[in-house]
Amino acid sequence: MAEAKGPVWARNDREPRRRTLSRESIVYAAIALADRDGLDAVSIRSVASWLDVRPMSLYGHVSSKDDLLDLMFDQIAGQNVLGDQLPQHWRTALEAIARRTRDQGLAHPWTIELMTDRIQLGPNTLRVLDEWMRAVAPLSVSTEAAWTIVTAVNDYTVGYVIRVVAQRRAVPSDARAAGEWTATVNSYLTERADSGDHPHIAPLLRHGFATQPDSFEAGLSWILDSIEQSHAGPTSAGAAGR
Repeated sequence: MAEAKGPVWARNDREPRRRTLSRESIVYAAIALADRDGLDAVSIRSVASWLDVRPMSLYGHVSSKDDLLDLMFDQIAGQNVLGDQLPQHWRTALEAIARRTRDQGLAHPWTIELMTDRIQLGPNTLRVLDEWMRAVAPLSVSTEAAWTIVTAVNDYTVGYVIRVVAQRRAVPSDARAAGEWTATVNSYLTERADSGDHPHIAPLLRHGFATQPDSFEAGLSWILDSIEQSHAGPTSAGAAGR
């Protein structure tokens, strides 16, 4: 099979050959597989097995695994678009988008892997970026300043998701194994706290693994406070919370 030219979004290379198979059904199957078993489990062959079809039948709809990964990411990105539900006030809008991004990232952690591995430029991804920019339009700042604001909030949100996902993945899925693992790690952390080598984090270590209170809302508030102080005029600041 000849190598595909350009990104999947810029090509019209679908050649439907089965009424029971479509690009959409392939993408949804791949997402379900990634949600259940992780991104490494996704391949043309595994998705074909999930759909109970021959692997070659997928190539009439998706040219390669790389294209499939891009389509998967963009499908999930479309679920982040708030559309008419986007609040009018810039701060409330950014809060809503950040929370939706957080929730989708935690529900589909493999999307974070794709973000760090591949540039995403699909139509839904561009709609998400456009909505981020629409959220801060009431600030009446330059395009460059608006982009700096939305990337700061998005980077914070994605960083939070990466940390939480890493914590979740560290713990075994089996309940008994998870209990033994947590007890072992907590014992180690207590020893390190008692050693006196880490005085500034010792109180946190004694709390145990991943038992600190969730910090997402506090961190998001600090970022938005800074944006408000730097860019929001009296009218915008006074409208906060509407």
